[in-house]
Amino acid sequence: MISIKLENVTFIRNNRKIIDNVSLEFPPGKTSVIIGPSGCGKSTLLKITAGLIPPTSGKVYVDGVNLLTMNRTELLDFRKKSGFVFQDAALWANKSVYENMILPLQVHFPGMDTDEKDKKIRSMLKAVGYTDSLLLRPAQLSNGERKMVSLARALVISPVLLYMDTPLTLVDPSVSAKMERLILDLHSSDNTIISNFTDPSLTKRISDFAAVMKDGRVISTGTIAEITDNKNSETRDTVSAVLYHQNSNSV
Repeated sequence: MISIKLENVTFIRNNRKIIDNVSLEFPPGKTSVIIGPSGCGKSTLLKITAGLIPPTSGKVYVDGVNLLTMNRTELLDFRKKSGFVFQDAALWANKSVYENMILPLQVHFPGMDTDEKDKKIRSMLKAVGYTDSLLLRPAQLSNGERKMVSLARALVISPVLLYMDTPLTLVDPSVSAKMERLILDLHSSDNTIISNFTDPSLTKRISDFAAVMKDGRVISTGTIAEITDNKNSETRDTVSAVLYHQNSNSV
């Protein structure tokens, strides 16, 4: 189980403060969900937490080690343990589905037998519901199929730490149900999961820990019950609008 901690993290882009002095610790072996209105900084915070973009200031700790100062070996080991499901899938445009899938196995498990790689790839694509040709390129796939492949690619290395940025958006309902079951199975394991979901129902069912965001700040943390019952009006209004679709002047 991996612990992730942010300390005074700020991120500024084009003179705009996207993330504003966030200090936050995600519980190891649990599923944490970042909650907030569109544009509040959820995706950016997720990418900073995963080490995909560096903060303007502040620190990101992985099991007590500063992610931003890891050497190449330490960083490669971290990547071997973690997977990321991107909002836009982020598949290599010039590579087929199969080539996209095999790349993380080639990088992190160079000694793995070719047949074993092939078996893992096909098994994981089947698990997420992808049934089309493995020779297709991303431009030939629907948005939903790209999201399926993105989830499968993140899981093919069997990570113990998983980041997911709206993994079920733009996915056909029948396929979404299969992907959702897979995510719920991961939730019941000892994996550390940090995610941002657009589905309030899934968020409420899967969340062990929630961080509520507004305007780049984390304004509250706790279980779904705790943040829902929070007496602070800013937290209450944000949670009501996002999880219960109630109108609020604060969002």
